[in-house]
Amino acid sequence: MALVGVVDEDPAKTSNASIPVCSYDDVLRNEAIDVVALCVPPGGRARLVAQAVEANKHVMVEKPPATCVRELEDLVTKAAAADVRAAVMFQHRLCLPERLLAAEPRELAQRFAGSTASLVVSRPRHESHYTSGWRARPTSSSGGVTAHLGVHYLDLASQILGPVDSATVVSRVEAAPGVDTQLTGWVRFSSGAMLDVLVTSRSRYRHEQLIILGSTDRLEIRDGAFSADLDGERITRPARPAATLRSEVYRRMVAAIRSGEDIGVLDLARSRPTISALNGLTTGAPDQVLVSDGIE
Repeated sequence: MALVGVVDEDPAKTSNASIPVCSYDDVLRNEAIDVVALCVPPGGRARLVAQAVEANKHVMVEKPPATCVRELEDLVTKAAAADVRAAVMFQHRLCLPERLLAAEPRELAQRFAGSTASLVVSRPRHESHYTSGWRARPTSSSGGVTAHLGVHYLDLASQILGPVDSATVVSRVEAAPGVDTQLTGWVRFSSGAMLDVLVTSRSRYRHEQLIILGSTDRLEIRDGAFSADLDGERITRPARPAATLRSEVYRRMVAAIRSGEDIGVLDLARSRPTISALNGLTTGAPDQVLVSDGIE
């Protein structure tokens, strides 16, 4: 694919741009543009996705792709009706080996039913990171460190453990109302699996780790490196840079558009349990509908 333009409302950023700067309406009207990548704050993102889909554009949307499950379902339905690809930039899904990427979600949930799992994400950020600009406003940020940084490994857990039954917050520290900088809790999945969650931006150390212990299988993703014992076989994969994984997401989307095939594990619809778990941890109700920038 070729990058043909950007949309930005900040004159300071657009004055020295080396590629064309245009309005979002220009993008939607331009029939030569096939794919729109939405790298904007979460609040109001769904409206932009819907507009792109209605203009028959394929969409790549940053994480988290929606503020609630109902919002996500609406986007998935619109994309299916328009016959366009809607993918999500959860690039860490590609840390998993192909045997897991190719498996059906129901198969994975059954395989790890009743598992005990633990998620720890520490991504250091200065307090000012969440007390100024769009990140300090819940309507635009849709949360804090859990929604922006912890969500990657929460998504990995959801891809493997399946639909969410409930979520409970044990403790929460906020930089601003509705904007967390530290959270502990747990998520119960419909398969009976349990996930302990700790996400923080308040430690100086960077660390990301997901461990899932099943009755016969085990897997761990630590700072992007994968290791597991599956069916008695030891599997390891080294960590790859985030930029490499993000590039692979785009390559897979281009391949799906050209072939007409499903985009697989990167499909927007695969984010249902992730959004449900995130809502449960940030609002107290897995399927609660939030109001974000006028979109219910």
